[in-house]
Amino acid sequence: MKKLIYTIFGVVLMLSQYSCTDQSTFNNPAHHELENGAFVRFTNNGVAATYPDAQNISISEEIYDANGNISEYSLTLTATISGATYKAEDFIIITSFPAVLNITSQSMADALGVSVSNLGFGDSFNFIGKATRNDGVVFYGVRPSFSSTQLTVGLGNTEGQLFTPAYKNAMNFGTIVSCPFVQADMLGTYTIIEDDGFNATTDTQFEVIAGANANQIILVNPLHSAGNFNIAVNVSALGIATFPRQDAVLTEEICCAGYSPTWFRSNATVSLGLSCIGYLSLNFDTGLGFAGSDGTGFTFGPGVFIAQKN
Repeated sequence: MKKLIYTIFGVVLMLSQYSCTDQSTFNNPAHHELENGAFVRFTNNGVAATYPDAQNISISEEIYDANGNISEYSLTLTATISGATYKAEDFIIITSFPAVLNITSQSMADALGVSVSNLGFGDSFNFIGKATRNDGVVFYGVRPSFSSTQLTVGLGNTEGQLFTPAYKNAMNFGTIVSCPFVQADMLGTYTIIEDDGFNATTDTQFEVIAGANANQIILVNPLHSAGNFNIAVNVSALGIATFPRQDAVLTEEICCAGYSPTWFRSNATVSLGLSCIGYLSLNFDTGLGFAGSDGTGFTFGPGVFIAQKN
């Protein structure tokens, strides 16, 4: 069963009768004990989300030390190749800035211990940065996390906001080998691989049909909701998928009654529609409201929906 998350807007705490320069009066020490972490950024727009030729990926991007305090920067490469996962720690190590980040198909294959000829459509390559500050403190390109069940704090110490496109971060990024989108090749019957708990039934099959134009497909009620909600997905020439807010499932089917349908909308994480291998990977935000409302005020958080053509 999905858990609702309340979204709270406009809560302001008014503090009075304190001197604005008396730091001891602040309840939150973060207000006056901020320090610069270690953070690496791309000078330009960074690594492309997709590459069309698996054997000829060539990345050459200038990076810089955003706060001028890094002694070492390294990247861990994790790749999914033909469905198998490979990992290379300290794939690249850089000790001076600015620098040029050079990555090729061959360098990745060598680090992962595979032949470059094994790389193909649908393979993905993800990079997690580790920046060591000049005082020895290490900053990982992972969001902070806490397990309420294990009572453990995760490794990550880079705030999620820094991963938004505006910051051009070189701490957490990736790319995938895509192919030119052909609508006709995308149509057919699909099997759900991951529904993130949003499927209303145990049925894992659904149809994909043509949309309103050559770059749109329609997922026919993929979550098998009694609301019969189709999801229209727009796909770019190289397989990048986006979709506006659309009702996806009745909330009472996955959680609780008294709410509007739960809607999906593509988020900043890259979504894919790869027609050459019949593959869908949709990353989305969710939202809902009380029954009869505009469908806002609550969320289940982000999710992912993955399906493979039969």
